[in-house]
Amino acid sequence: MRQITVSQDGQGDYRSIGDAIEAVRVLPLEPVTIYVKNGIYREKLVVPDNKPDITLIGESAEGTVIAWGDYAKMTDERGREIATFRTATLKVEADDFRMENLTVQNTAGYGPEIGQAVALYTAGDRQVYRRVRLIGHQDTLYTSRGRQYFEDCYIEGHVDYIFGSATVFFESCEIHSLRAGYVTAASTAERTELGYVFRGCRLTGAAEEASVYLGRPWRPAAHTVFIDTWMGPHIHPAGWDNWSNPDNERTSRYGEYGSTGPGAAPAARVPWAAALPEAQARALDVQRVLGGHDGWNPAAAQESRQ
Repeated sequence: MRQITVSQDGQGDYRSIGDAIEAVRVLPLEPVTIYVKNGIYREKLVVPDNKPDITLIGESAEGTVIAWGDYAKMTDERGREIATFRTATLKVEADDFRMENLTVQNTAGYGPEIGQAVALYTAGDRQVYRRVRLIGHQDTLYTSRGRQYFEDCYIEGHVDYIFGSATVFFESCEIHSLRAGYVTAASTAERTELGYVFRGCRLTGAAEEASVYLGRPWRPAAHTVFIDTWMGPHIHPAGWDNWSNPDNERTSRYGEYGSTGPGAAPAARVPWAAALPEAQARALDVQRVLGGHDGWNPAAAQESRQ
């Protein structure tokens, strides 16, 4: 396995993360690990799809920060708004990408003149994120396609700040709402069985009481479930929103099992969201959700690398 070190003080192989990614061969013959020393790396980064099997490891989750500030309403050289999907601080298109102990932040801030501002954009398969902090406001994490696993991560925002059509398993993560809004906006395709599964997570918030919904459907067949999740008082008793379209109540796939905390209100939830039976909830483990056609199990893969 090739190893590269990034350090802003010149004591590594490269001073910037972008230079380290650039140095990785296209379709590398062996896995590459990039170790990043503490520091604020003001870089807008892309890991392209022809550079799979890269692992990006920070010295510490809070001390190693990738930061950039693009936002949807800013204009390009032709005077046109760049829109949501060009705002990401880090876009990962490659398969088999892993990231640990890093913060990815969109520094654009909050306000109507800002709009959407993505921190992390995932667009590859079999991606793993452990002890990663994602900092933003609207649209913090965009999961475009593929399968991703988030463990022990911290994700903050306020409106639709976890959104997209990928199949994603969130385990033991803290999901923090900064103000009134919506935690998720899944766009799961009708033909895709599973979208977002949160297990053993904590929904915390600085938002006012009963001002945050668990989700709303960006596309009609949105799939999102919360299993054994603690929910703070900021979670609205109704739980789910239909995005001003009653037709979405027939097609969206929302559910909970074992919710606890002041925001857990099963009797008050909207009638078109499911109270999952225990057997169904327990069956939604990592292997079941992410296994797919190749039997991928990120927990087993982690054990084999240790």
